[in-house]
Amino acid sequence: MGAGVPAQTLLSLSTASLISEDVRSELHQRFGDKFDGLKDFEQLIIATASIEGWVNHERACQLTSQHPREVTLTLPKLVKNGFLAASGEQRHKSYTLPGVALPTPSEVFASASNVTSSSNSSTYNEQSSTHNGLSFTHSGASFTYNGASFSGDVQSTAGSHELKTENRDSFGRLLTEHLDLPFIDSVTMLESEFRDAQYRLAKAPREKKRLSKELMSEAILNVCRGHYVSIASLGELLKRNPSAIRQQYLKSLVDEGKLRLAFPEFKTDPKQGYSTVENGTLDQTQQNESN
Repeated sequence: MGAGVPAQTLLSLSTASLISEDVRSELHQRFGDKFDGLKDFEQLIIATASIEGWVNHERACQLTSQHPREVTLTLPKLVKNGFLAASGEQRHKSYTLPGVALPTPSEVFASASNVTSSSNSSTYNEQSSTHNGLSFTHSGASFTYNGASFSGDVQSTAGSHELKTENRDSFGRLLTEHLDLPFIDSVTMLESEFRDAQYRLAKAPREKKRLSKELMSEAILNVCRGHYVSIASLGELLKRNPSAIRQQYLKSLVDEGKLRLAFPEFKTDPKQGYSTVENGTLDQTQQNESN
């Protein structure tokens, strides 16, 4: 090494190291030693399908520094070997773990409007999300914002509530067995304190007509944390035109892996919902650092 040139130490991280131990254990239990024998980026694709519910070619390319052609060849190989199942046609193909079906908007909103009882209500695993003092626990239906706590029962199989129209939790969010999170399909249906808390999360865009892309994106991610939010509800919460939000912000946030879709096969459906990608799901910064 020439004089005056400082020594450098390069740290190389395996992309497979981005997979949490819980997810890795679950996938090992499901697929056995075959999963451990896969290449790092193949494991990462399968883990993303497990965590986010689905993966497509575009999302898989975000996970690796491999050439897109390599991803094109890898996805059908993973399907052939039983690690993934494919749905859709050509450019619109999506991949899930075997036995996992992607919901359609018609399925979700048709089933949600049926008269139901405790015998067929949807069930949610306990999940929690915390950001800037905001926390949710779906099973316990607890909500905390800036020190104020609200709680109530989620109308699900755990209770004996007789549901007359739709399954909703105590905050007014739609519950359906087809989705892993509650869905804000209507702001007016939200419990008043919970609705006010969502408005506070959207304070910056609600108070300013002109806002930087960074601040608007931050507000969108805050509002979409812990549930799916419909495009119409986002427009109302942020005081912005829904179509403009979709074109200027939502597509790029989805492409960057910061938002995920409720209906990945129906990207432009008017009933589409968006949810913030939480810790435990592979984030773009970590991915870039590992490539």
